[in-house]
Amino acid sequence: MLDLPTMARKHLVLVALSLLLLAAGSLIACGPEEVSDADRAAIEQTLRSYLPVLAKAYADGNIEPLREFAAERELARVYSRVSELAEEGKVVEPTFKQMTIEQVVVWNHSNAYVTTLEVWDLRVFPSGSSTVLSEELDQSNRVKYQLQRRGDHWQVLARELEQAVK
Repeated sequence: MLDLPTMARKHLVLVALSLLLLAAGSLIACGPEEVSDADRAAIEQTLRSYLPVLAKAYADGNIEPLREFAAERELARVYSRVSELAEEGKVVEPTFKQMTIEQVVVWNHSNAYVTTLEVWDLRVFPSGSSTVLSEELDQSNRVKYQLQRRGDHWQVLARELEQAVK
């Protein structure tokens, strides 16, 4: 250990404490913040617009219309799932029915974490056929989203089905 004079040690301790307090303050400033009515409304509108387009992407296999609402990571996830279904010889036709936002947390004015309760009708068909393989009406799901602010709008970074709700 360095043999510093008492004043120098006190100075170093004060500098270290100041840096620690500054770092803690920065973390607090970057934490969750009060969600403004405007942000909540914009986030809700983004999801209400996104979900019917997501349903159509699953039904027809075309993810391009999702680009207006979703980041590349989310597009890749949807594309992967649609491709898996196609490889299995299946087409899913989801019908979005309703959404209730349960929680919105905004971090650093640029990231949002949202939990929704969504109701869907799901029908599964063999590719190229109108014969219903399976059907689940009024399926309720709790879904987690991560969104990011892009200029004056929000974009879906990720969507994850958390659980089916009975």
